[in-house]
Amino acid sequence: MAAQLRVLIVDDSPPMRFILRGYLEQAGHAVVGEAEDQPQALASFRELRPDVVTLDLSLVNEDGLSVLKALREQDPAARVLIVSANSQKKVVEFALASGAAGFLGKPIEPVALAAALARATQS
Repeated sequence: MAAQLRVLIVDDSPPMRFILRGYLEQAGHAVVGEAEDQPQALASFRELRPDVVTLDLSLVNEDGLSVLKALREQDPAARVLIVSANSQKKVVEFALASGAAGFLGKPIEPVALAAALARATQS
């Protein structure tokens, strides 16, 4: 099994956060926090210092790409795995060019999540 990661989940959907938490914990990772918007995400990231952040691109009050930018401004080494239903090629390319460590399309499969996390956290 891969090393345990400390993960912050950023998604405005409580059911999606629940699913992600279950998959992550089942894989042996620790979910250290959850956030549903940019202010919560930034505060949680600053306080909890997770190894990786999972981030949805579609949040109620803001665009996930603005959250990605703010996280990367706060810590240029932040590892952010985008987890989104919008997996159009342009969107994926832009997210990766904006500093995302990886991209995983929804619906999520546990094996694909594990592989995406491994790729996102490679040094």
